[in-house]
Amino acid sequence: MDKALVTGIVLALVLVAIAGMILSWRKRVARDSRFQVVAPGATVLDHTSAPAEFSGLYVATTLAVDPLQRVTLPGLSFRADAHVLVSQDGVTIAPRGEKPTFIPAAQILQIHRTQVTIDKAVEKDGLTAISWSAWDTTTQELVEFTSFFRFSIPEVRLACENALTTSFPTDTSKEVAS
Repeated sequence: MDKALVTGIVLALVLVAIAGMILSWRKRVARDSRFQVVAPGATVLDHTSAPAEFSGLYVATTLAVDPLQRVTLPGLSFRADAHVLVSQDGVTIAPRGEKPTFIPAAQILQIHRTQVTIDKAVEKDGLTAISWSAWDTTTQELVEFTSFFRFSIPEVRLACENALTTSFPTDTSKEVAS
């Protein structure tokens, strides 16, 4: 075969693959657009100066019932270094390159540790997880999500978990072991 023909075929296959990825991402975003992070009636605050701020890696947000399915909520679509701001009013997750996402305190359900989530497996209890609810505009009910974080410095992880469990001592929270 001619080198130009082979190059053209390979280039066409690469373009088809890229187009498939773009279409798949758009379909996922459209699927998840039905979720509203702040439930109706909840108060959204400017949470840029929370009393506690922690830096780590935002890993992913998944549906609680399907932990192997990443969701693309506004501000929580991509893995990135992030700041987690914690106060009595709620939690703000601010991944680098995305807009900050505020989750009101009333929607935070559980703080716990885990070992695995979509695209990430670490040592036992190496991920900090925040389970929270959001509003599904299609079914008109609350849906539970879990956001996962990886803190490379153990002291930062313990301080963040302490701030979370102190700020949100719900009956459903699992005890986070030291």
